[in-house]
Parts: sequence; structure tokens; C-alpha cells
Amino acid sequence: MNATYPRTTPSARGERSARRSRRGRHGAASAVIAFSLIALLGCDAAEGGPGGKPSAAYLETPRALPGKEPSRTTKEFHRFLLGNEATKDLTTIFFDVFVHGYDSAMDVQIVTGLDRELHDTGSADREKAERLATAFIAWRTERFKDHGSVKIYNPAIETMVKATW
Repeated sequence: MNATYPRTTPSARGERSARRSRRGRHGAASAVIAFSLIALLGCDAAEGGPGGKPSAAYLETPRALPGKEPSRTTKEFHRFLLGNEATKDLTTIFFDVFVHGYDSAMDVQIVTGLDRELHDTGSADREKAERLATAFIAWRTERFKDHGSVKIYNPAIETMVKATW
């Protein structure tokens, strides 16, 4: 087959190269997640704002990003928070819990709706972020007796609090 014949190239046959399509899929997925998170955080109904339905001081079920089911870890941590009167109010501030690794190399990331103004220092939500990290550590220690680190993120995925257990 002639290498200069136009029908022999992948683009001429209507195909994309594997490298280009993978990059496009990952970029599109990242964009969808970022857009969904921003849309969810800006939604008045989630907070009981004007025009939205009133919300309780806690949520019976975990929040979920549009089109995404909460992870098992998110659901279990949410149940733990609901079971303790002192932490019930924390159920309204986080979206998802991501666990990477295992044993002492465990790295946990919790995405929240805290610190929407993205203050570098002096955030009014810092206390809530610290309480959420403390509650997560208590849950993991009580339930699993494991070790790791947890990071609490704001909507721009900037770290608000880091803690280890």
C-alpha cells in the first residue's frame, strides 16, 4: 500500500489517533466534573436560599454531583455524621470523599462547599473544615482502626485543612 495514498491515514478514514482521543476523553471528563461542581455549589435550592426549598440543618442523604452516585465511603461517612448530634450539621458541607491507597499510605480527599470566596487565610469556614477533618479521623479510627492523612478542599480544590491519624 502506498503511504502517500490519502485513504490510508487514520484521519482520512474518519478515525482518530488513540493518543488524541484519550486526551480528549480525559479533558472532557475533567471539564464535566468541574462544571458540575460549580453548578451544584451555585445552586440556591441546595442551601434553602431565596426561591429554593427550605433545607434542614442536616441532610438525610449525602449530596451528589449531578449524574453521579455518591461513593460508598461518602455514604458511610455521612451516616456516621448523622449518628452524632455534634456532627450532624457537617452533613451539609461536603460533596464527596475520595480514598487513595491503603494502610498507612492512605490519602483521603474530601471536597466541600466551604470557603466560596477562596480566602487564602482567615476563612470563616476554617473551623468547619477542621471539625470535618476531626470527625473523619474519629470515624476512621473507630470503625477501621487504620492510619492515613485527610485533606479538606474548597470548591476550587485548594486545601483548607490537612490532618493525619
